[in-house]
Amino acid sequence: RSVAVSGDPGIGKTTMVQKIVHDWATEKIYQHFRFVFSFKFRELNDTNCTINLRELILDQYPYFGRILQEIWKHPELLLFIFDGLDEYKVRIDFADNQRNTEPKHKCDDPESWCEVSDIVYALIQRKLLPGCSVLLTSRPTALLLLESAEIDLWAEIRGFAHEERKQYFNRFFEKQTVAAAVFKHVEENKILYSMSFNPSYCWILGETLGPFFIKSVKLLRIPRTITELYSYHIYNILKNHSFNIQKPRDVLLKI
Repeated sequence: RSVAVSGDPGIGKTTMVQKIVHDWATEKIYQHFRFVFSFKFRELNDTNCTINLRELILDQYPYFGRILQEIWKHPELLLFIFDGLDEYKVRIDFADNQRNTEPKHKCDDPESWCEVSDIVYALIQRKLLPGCSVLLTSRPTALLLLESAEIDLWAEIRGFAHEERKQYFNRFFEKQTVAAAVFKHVEENKILYSMSFNPSYCWILGETLGPFFIKSVKLLRIPRTITELYSYHIYNILKNHSFNIQKPRDVLLKI
């Protein structure tokens, strides 16, 4: 079956993919799959020539060369993961039936040479290795592309609920007093709290706000707006990761 998972930027789609692959490899989930092949659309953008599924797999999994012919015989044991459809520079039109008839687009065999987009299309539309499973992730902005796709299940990552946000900060900080203080500050600020459903924003909040609640560090006013938060965040990046910048504050002010 084919599954599409959507979510806002930074919500955890790629982390979910990594967790699925890890848990499958450690025999915790999905043991009915014999092989899992994971691809990122961002990396597939670098493939500018015709290719077939065999070569696409061997490019990332070269040790499968001798057994691929056997693997093709049991597509029901295969899971293909394609992460980040919104990052793919080629627009895949799943309503275009010409892909099924035109020789240059037709891809019904793992050895057929075509474009990467044709391979993705054929796998999802069950023209290539029918019986295999496909997991696709995307930001909501690219979901319209999938309206005519053969998707069996739609899912959305909604982000952290209240208790999960609190749990995140408890795990983020070694000192629970700091974790409690940071979460209290975020919880009491509607703007910052509205951001904290997103794991990426939670990380920025933790990195930026943490030092303000460490007694040994004396800093200015604690950020309460998004502008203040990102100003301190960018300042910390310039200060800690740019060796050639002598005065990060002056650079920030110019920005």
